[in-house]
Amino acid sequence: MKSEPRKWSDSGDDAEHVKAAFRLIAKRQLYGIVHIIWKDTEKWDLYHQNGQAIYDKGVKNAQEPMTYAKPMATLKLHLLGIVLADLYGHILHQNKYRLKLKSNDLRSITVNGIFDSDIQGEKNQEIFREVMGGVNELPQTEEATGIRTTFNPSISTEQDEPLLLLPDYMAGFYYSKKMYGKGQENSRGEILHALEPILDKWPSECFRVFEYHFGEKYLLHPEVFDFVLPKKQREAFLSELLGPQSD
Repeated sequence: MKSEPRKWSDSGDDAEHVKAAFRLIAKRQLYGIVHIIWKDTEKWDLYHQNGQAIYDKGVKNAQEPMTYAKPMATLKLHLLGIVLADLYGHILHQNKYRLKLKSNDLRSITVNGIFDSDIQGEKNQEIFREVMGGVNELPQTEEATGIRTTFNPSISTEQDEPLLLLPDYMAGFYYSKKMYGKGQENSRGEILHALEPILDKWPSECFRVFEYHFGEKYLLHPEVFDFVLPKKQREAFLSELLGPQSD
């Protein structure tokens, strides 16, 4: 791109800028996944009610903020995990002929996942890395491919990693098309039409679009924070357990 990369929402009517991003996606045959989730369900409301009750209990017992346990934070982790698994499965499938076992020894692969800094706050990012980095026990994948996988998640910004703008463009395109259509009432209608011949060159096996009404149960057990000690008690317990620390 000749101009400074910018988000879909900031691209205005700059069709050439948007087309350049989608040409890259189509030409490189990048794999993309879009989830369109309708939130007009009772389960959406119930998810947040149950999640807020669990969160309130955790904060009360721990006597400290636990933003990583808020309903939207847990849902974001869950959805990112689904997308990461799908992307990795696609990579393995596309390279299945290269993965034939030549011996009984497992080979190791490190998957570097770069995520957008929409996950804000040092503690939230720490929990995110722990959760994503902990998804390393994949016995079925190991048996089928002979590969032991290590996930190495990191968080970056679109300024430091411009490729993060590509999922932003995909989300913006599908949202605009789904919510407003391609008619004159959509201010992006001309851009949507301009993108069609480019997207026609994007192999159908390289993208998947899921659309469904929200139906998830809450992801944390109702009793997960029942026995959490207050922060001061936890610190005192750890201090006693670890003993005095030398400089």
